[in-house]
Amino acid sequence: MIKISDLKFKYKNHNVLDIKNLSLNTQKTTALLGLNGSGKSTLLKIIAHLIKPNFGEIKIWGKDKLSLNELKEISILLPEPFLLKRSVRENFKFALNTRGKLHEFNERVGEALELVGLGWEFLDKRHFELSSGQNKRIAFALVLSLRSRLNLLDEPTNAVDLATSKLFSKAILYQKQRYNSGFIIATHDEKWISAISNESVFLHEGKVSEFELKNIFNANFGVIDFGTFRLNLPDEMKNAAKIAINQNLINLSKIAFENANFGLLHSISLINKDEILIKIKTGDFLIKCVKKQNEITGLKTGDFIYFEVPKNAFLSL
Repeated sequence: MIKISDLKFKYKNHNVLDIKNLSLNTQKTTALLGLNGSGKSTLLKIIAHLIKPNFGEIKIWGKDKLSLNELKEISILLPEPFLLKRSVRENFKFALNTRGKLHEFNERVGEALELVGLGWEFLDKRHFELSSGQNKRIAFALVLSLRSRLNLLDEPTNAVDLATSKLFSKAILYQKQRYNSGFIIATHDEKWISAISNESVFLHEGKVSEFELKNIFNANFGVIDFGTFRLNLPDEMKNAAKIAINQNLINLSKIAFENANFGLLHSISLINKDEILIKIKTGDFLIKCVKKQNEITGLKTGDFIYFEVPKNAFLSL
């Protein structure tokens, strides 16, 4: 487990992270979600001990200080990975040697290359002979070859094609099942991560949010004006300029009910094993809702749909 308490990180007087309490299961695959600048990459670097927080406590596997061998059980893949300026073979040798596993070169490298869809011929290529996609696959293969207890992946599917994304998914599931490896993955690729993650953490401006901020709207004088209707905010939010609406708390129905607003069903998509994302078009706006598949059935695009936003669904930003 990772337990974080009162963690703060500042960069040039800018608050990048401010996390009161957060627990992460290092045996699971955790999705780390949030907008650009929400602090995802910084949090991964702190967990990897690449940077230190300004304040607070982080315990990994029950310890606030890890030994060198324990630190070697944490691997990180950066969003724009770079290889050492030598052959791919020498990159693998260097990585495995740091873990004392150079004697397992053939087994580990062969398996890792297969998992990312590359052959042995790539070992003799120099770093500058690889395309950006190949560079990303080799970098991920280097991480896989270490078989670490905890793997931190920062935007692993950025700049790779769909086929490679699928290979990465299979590789993560394989490592988890075969070597009991855990993963914390920062990504904007919601559809990809939803198929492999066990839990999700949402960051907004460096703080942990109880829900993913899919619905963000401007507010004036305590009101969100959608054109066809208006939503009145709770009194304590009357001065808020931006409001997020918790997509998990919106009440939906195919039948009109008292005080309901309505719109057209714009789209339905599967986002998790048992959850669907429903988008409702009302005027020039899209309102997003997340429901269990069995909560509402028989929907099709173009249908009228009725909804209500409860007071506890609003969050002032």
